[in-house]
Amino acid sequence: YVLIFIIEYILSVISGAEVLRADAFNNLMGTISTGLLIIGVHIATDNDDGDNDLMGAPIDKQASFYNKKKYQLLRFRFETIFTLIASILMIAIALSVIFSGTHSLLNLKNQTIPKPIGMLGAVISAFIILIIYLVNLIKGKQTNNSTLLASAKDSLGDEIASVGTFISIFLMCEFHLVWMDALSSIIVGIFILYSGVQIFTESSLNLIGYFNPKKERDYCDVITENKEVKSIVGLSAHYNGGLITIDCTLMVDGTMTVQDSYNLSKKIENQLKNKFKIADLRISFIPFL
Repeated sequence: YVLIFIIEYILSVISGAEVLRADAFNNLMGTISTGLLIIGVHIATDNDDGDNDLMGAPIDKQASFYNKKKYQLLRFRFETIFTLIASILMIAIALSVIFSGTHSLLNLKNQTIPKPIGMLGAVISAFIILIIYLVNLIKGKQTNNSTLLASAKDSLGDEIASVGTFISIFLMCEFHLVWMDALSSIIVGIFILYSGVQIFTESSLNLIGYFNPKKERDYCDVITENKEVKSIVGLSAHYNGGLITIDCTLMVDGTMTVQDSYNLSKKIENQLKNKFKIADLRISFIPFL
């Protein structure tokens, strides 16, 4: 993304294409969001046993296995936090691009037709971003990682923007449409704004613990396939970064032994992990009367 931004920005200056400049800033946002995501992932995966704190907050070194696991899962929420920050920056850049494009559209007498070399920047950008999109999409689906899938979605938006930029510059050069440069930059700005708002909304919902009810019903359907489960008292799924964790309470036969309950919990855990790639599952049992 850094390379794309540098190439597009230099060529936007040389060619005078405002839409290419807008696309360059769109890809700059990709650089910033990727950098923030890397920081978030680093914090999330920092599992040094010698750590005594979580971002300055104390951690009990003598904590139980489950509490240590909880702290580690909480670290993954930093992915979502930094993604949220990136979305806010994306919205700010989008508004700046829209304002600049609107100003140019209202002052067409000062606008000129961009040079054809601007198309080269859009082609290079589209090619590189296509590779990034495919890698993120494949890895995201393999690991069921919502952060990677969100990144792939963002990359798809960048790909469409770059292709649109190429088409706009081509039409401007071919048909001498002076107004199209400013209008295209506004469209790119609106596209960036839309993507930023979507990512902001998704990250915010993840942070407050919202989870798609349909997915929770899918988890329940798998659990109830086990004849030992009489009913599901409650199930709550949530995201820790890109990882899905589930807490559920099941009603089972009161005569089940501790060993049988343990075996059932491991069976259900394996079923959900294999089918939905969930990261962690905690099950509580209550007797069926």
